Amino acid sequence: METIDLDSWEAFEKSLSSFFAQWNKRTKDKLPEFISAPLFRGQSNASWRLETTLERFTNHTFSTFDYYRAIRRVMPAVVTITQKEWSLPRFEKGVGGMAPTGYEFMVYLRHHGFPSPLLDWTRSPYVAAFFAFRSPQVTEHERVAIYFYVEYPEGSRGSCVGTPIVHGLGPYVETHKRHYAQQCEYTVCEKEVGDERVYVSHEAAFSNDALDQGELKKYTLPTNERRNVLKQLQRMNVTSFSLFGNEESLMETLAYQEIEDTGETD
Repeated sequence: METIDLDSWEAFEKSLSSFFAQWNKRTKDKLPEFISAPLFRGQSNASWRLETTLERFTNHTFSTFDYYRAIRRVMPAVVTITQKEWSLPRFEKGVGGMAPTGYEFMVYLRHHGFPSPLLDWTRSPYVAAFFAFRSPQVTEHERVAIYFYVEYPEGSRGSCVGTPIVHGLGPYVETHKRHYAQQCEYTVCEKEVGDERVYVSHEAAFSNDALDQGELKKYTLPTNERRNVLKQLQRMNVTSFSLFGNEESLMETLAYQEIEDTGETD
């Protein structure tokens, strides 16, 4: 993973433009090979690791089957309270690169706070920037981070049995509307242990240069750019309300517009 420290939002936009120019050229030069589209992720503290919500919730290592059993157990409560119907198919171990059994329900749970082995990304660098700078408490840290990830930068990747592998699951899933509002995609990191596949750390996999996990870049920006960035994103309608669409996010957006952005309290 390459880390690039930038001094301003303007420098980030220049880097973004250069990145897309290189990606477009690579895509044309590599035809008919497949070069995957870039994904982006924003984190409000540049020192934070790339961790799933499941990693942050527990130190227990889950196999894909263990986690599937957990979401099967919560499904009756979710259906009862929300009146949304979900059908979980019979578990299949599958192979690396396949979406886990129950993927649609996993995405729904992830968007509502249930600990998940899915690491969420967005196809929009501006959505990623919003999540990096969103919180007023972001200024308690020195820098935020915005990650750029291309899973297949050269058309193919190598892997070895028993080593961790990060793979994307694609955008096409019937789930909560936030998935589409936020232009979400997800990755999982798994490895074979005996007869099972287990979820393991993205950070550890990306940090091991001997493993081919695609191309990952980490751009950091100073937190004092927050006001400038959120003004730019507001003009693009990248706001809490446009991304979440509920009453709480509406209040967050209005509070930013009428109090924080103006500095006026009357």
